[in-house]
Amino acid sequence: MKTTIQIWKFQRTGSFKFRGAMSAMTLLTKEQLKNGVIAFSSGNHAQGVACAAKILKTSSVIVMPSDAPYPS
Repeated sequence: MKTTIQIWKFQRTGSFKFRGAMSAMTLLTKEQLKNGVIAFSSGNHAQGVACAAKILKTSSVIVMPSDAPYPS
């Protein structure tokens, strides 16, 4: 039996959420990408969306919940 280990900390944003964001955003048309993207997240998904948007040269708006934890 072959075992494969995926080490998420080596992903661009340190989690697997980047892959999902990038995958979804590459399905958008050029016209849709011109409008930018928006995400509601205070964690890894927000980082993934922002990173993917930067790579795809579009704008991103990240909306964080008001009760999001603040790193100390």
